[in-house]
Amino acid sequence: MFSVIIPTLNEENNIKGVVKQFSSIKSKYNIEIIVSDSGSTDQTVDIARKYCDKVVSYLGNNCNISKARNYGAKHAKNEVFIFLDADILIDNINNFFKIIKDSINRNNIIAISPRISIYPLEETIIDKCIHFVITLISNIANGIGFSYSRGGCQILLKENFNRIHGYNEKFVAAEDVDIFRRLRRFGRTVIINKLHVFESPRRYRREGYHKTLYYWFMNWLYTLCFNRCYSTKW
Repeated sequence: MFSVIIPTLNEENNIKGVVKQFSSIKSKYNIEIIVSDSGSTDQTVDIARKYCDKVVSYLGNNCNISKARNYGAKHAKNEVFIFLDADILIDNINNFFKIIKDSINRNNIIAISPRISIYPLEETIIDKCIHFVITLISNIANGIGFSYSRGGCQILLKENFNRIHGYNEKFVAAEDVDIFRRLRRFGRTVIINKLHVFESPRRYRREGYHKTLYYWFMNWLYTLCFNRCYSTKW
């Protein structure tokens, strides 16, 4: 039923843990795990081959996150796609898939995103406050028709993914916002707060929240107003 598609680029420190979290429920929910690599120069691919159902490598020029996700999707066989970043860990994984199964394609829901927090052992008060605000804004945006989702974890139906030809490969960022915006014409996109996943704080520690949030806002604005992303590199 589910195809978990994980785009990677030099994720040797994360990929094993992210993939192995599905071990206990793979057969129960008919899960296939696909790693779509973008030219890693570390041990990401070798590690992934030990634990994944499929490992594919994008061989074209100028790979970006959109191309990596689409390339992984081309090799997926199941009807529900879960695009997952290589540092995402899922809280209560059995409940996670049960809620998705009970929600997707019901009440006109065609795309889902979870609530995202920082790894509990690395989370600070600032992390909690900022992610609370981001989640609140995401819920409001989807509720009033401005579909919004962060790309760390996006769940959608293969049928609709193919109808819109997947992620826009011209987007080196904001592809996550763009695809939810385009999917909106086919049904509801929602944030389900009972679905909870955790991400690494590495980006926020490296770039700071002020820079990260600025680029998120500008990319969202450019996507909404100009149908392109603000960022120029992946």
